[in-house]
Amino acid sequence: MNADERHRAVLELVDTKGSITVRELAEELGVAAVTARVDVRELARRGLLNRVHGGATRVDVRTSPTTGERPARTTTYTLGMVVPHASYYYPKVVSGAGSSADELGARIVLGVSQNDVAEERVQVARLLESGVDGLVIATRLDPQKSPETEAWLRTIPVPVVLAERRAGWQSGTVEHVATDHEQGAYDAVQHLAALGHRHIGLMHFDTITAPRLVTGYDAALAALEFAPQVPRELRDESPLELEKTAESIQHEVRAGTLDALIVHHDVAALPLVSRLRQLGVDIPGDLAIVAYDDELAALSDPPLTAVAPPRTEVGATAVNLLVQRLTDPSRPPHHLLLRPHLRIRNSCGATRT
Repeated sequence: MNADERHRAVLELVDTKGSITVRELAEELGVAAVTARVDVRELARRGLLNRVHGGATRVDVRTSPTTGERPARTTTYTLGMVVPHASYYYPKVVSGAGSSADELGARIVLGVSQNDVAEERVQVARLLESGVDGLVIATRLDPQKSPETEAWLRTIPVPVVLAERRAGWQSGTVEHVATDHEQGAYDAVQHLAALGHRHIGLMHFDTITAPRLVTGYDAALAALEFAPQVPRELRDESPLELEKTAESIQHEVRAGTLDALIVHHDVAALPLVSRLRQLGVDIPGDLAIVAYDDELAALSDPPLTAVAPPRTEVGATAVNLLVQRLTDPSRPPHHLLLRPHLRIRNSCGATRT
């Protein structure tokens, strides 16, 4: 049975029974529940039936006795959202998504993958089984570097928008909205250079974001014709790793080979600043610091200048894109990058003479 035949069968069943559940449709048609949900969503989009939670009802074709017009049909979308964790960075993304969904009359159902690929797939499968119309996903792995993740995204039978991830060359109709982290790193280097700093380092954890920061950092150094620097990678958040890193930075500062540092992310920046001060390194007198993420940077002593990704806007834009796709499946897929904001505080110092 092809799609057109299934659609006719669905409409006949709904017309006969008045209302029907997705499970009943799947049994009657001999198809998977996911397929039945997709058919219901498409027919509801065309105005041929009403989509309700867990099923569909017959459209009331009666016209208004006063105007002769058919009452307007309201579609309420249920959107699934899966993020890696709910403790750092992503709460603002989720908040933005929720606010946008409220404005659009949609509903968000959240899943948290705990940074685990297998759990991510479980959460998505659960949301699909519950009947969501579309998905906003921040995948555990970068689709541009993980062919397996890219292939999996193509199999999802509802529209998908990636949040803080970017679709790969073979991601099909998957859309994305993400922070332009390359631009964020570039802006941070340019800011430090404008203050007179010439030996600017980059320190980061091994994250999906890190390679993009390195790209923007390298581009800024090249544009300024500064000597290339090798970014410093933090292996973990342990006190021993922090101690070794702080001591190494202290030696570079004293040797005159480092006068500014971009630190990704705040979890490393705050304790690093504290330890450097204990070692006698003045912030910003000896070393200027720019944090990346701006989750906690304002609470540091001194408050840290920071690159702030537009997390709330990323979440809101992702939901907007998803609802647009559901409303008009024929529109071109969108791939959007949002520029982060550099928040100036006390950790970079004045122009050097």
